[in-house]
Amino acid sequence: MNNLRFKYTALLLVCITCFTFSCKDPVVVDEGYEAPAPPAEVNSRNLMTIEYYTRLNDETLFQENETDLIVNRINSITTPLAYLFDRSDAQIGQTSPVVEIGWRTRTKSFFVQNTLSESFVQGTGMIVRPVINVFEGAAISDTLFVGGCTLMAPLGNPVVVALITCKLDDKMQFPALVRILGDGLKTNKIMIGTVKQNISAEIKEYLKYNLKDFRLSFHATNTAGKTREIFVLTPVNFVAREVVSNNVGNLPMYQCKIEYLN
Repeated sequence: MNNLRFKYTALLLVCITCFTFSCKDPVVVDEGYEAPAPPAEVNSRNLMTIEYYTRLNDETLFQENETDLIVNRINSITTPLAYLFDRSDAQIGQTSPVVEIGWRTRTKSFFVQNTLSESFVQGTGMIVRPVINVFEGAAISDTLFVGGCTLMAPLGNPVVVALITCKLDDKMQFPALVRILGDGLKTNKIMIGTVKQNISAEIKEYLKYNLKDFRLSFHATNTAGKTREIFVLTPVNFVAREVVSNNVGNLPMYQCKIEYLN
């Protein structure tokens, strides 16, 4: 009888122990944010095109008198929502090439600063057709400059978007980028810029754990001499469908096709 009581007590203790540990809250592992897959079918009525001109390195864009080619293209092809010109640096005391293009095409041009030196301002020029009433911009001194504009995208149902750009060179810019964006992606902020190839994987990982409701894609080229790649950062209700490489004369151009999913 005593042996039977011992076995019963031991079995009861095992059951209580197992029950106690099984009732503990499970350990929650933060797997970061992963955007849902977009629809397989593209709705062409909700597709916008942004032309992005860049050499994908640290060379200036306009090295010769290439503005005539851009003027002719903007006057003849009116479908792009906007035209961005990476490293269209502004020389102190001189007219920026993008400003000249804006005059000659009767479009609206402005400039988003990246860095500032004594002789020139490094940055990205932007050209759009409609009158711009709202300019988007923020800066954290010596770290990150972000700028752009708010405009109406003429889609199947017109949609207000804030098109912004920046240049990412260092990992220390990642927290600044998240801080500047805040909840801004909920207001249809679309960011197109360039990032150094050696930190693109790290920004993807950083944003995964520090930003919500977004889509991030990279578009690189295998051409020798390229040290950067284009990135497209959108709210989750947009998706970069493709980036098509092209050339306008000697100027490399990338057609960024972005779809509004709602």
